[in-house]
Amino acid sequence: MYKLRSWSLSLFLLLFALPAAAEEYDLVILGGRVMDPESNLDAVRNVGIKGGKIAKVTKRKISGKQTIDATGHVVAPGFIDLHVHGQDPYVYPVS
Repeated sequence: MYKLRSWSLSLFLLLFALPAAAEEYDLVILGGRVMDPESNLDAVRNVGIKGGKIAKVTKRKISGKQTIDATGHVVAPGFIDLHVHGQDPYVYPVS
């Protein structure tokens, strides 16, 4: 009876653990130096993006439909460069 329960529990855990481990993302950014000022994270990580949102930041290997090798690069989600030129009114002549 004990062996049957143990086997059933193992099968149950395997069936529910595999889908979570095999999750595939739309985009994966691998091996980049992730810098996040909000959480003070500054380490090499893999980033999984699903549905246009960051779904996972992890040390573990992940897979996706598209992959970017970010080795040697900084991955810093959320930064927007607002630097622009030609926004002064005198640049555009009035008709």
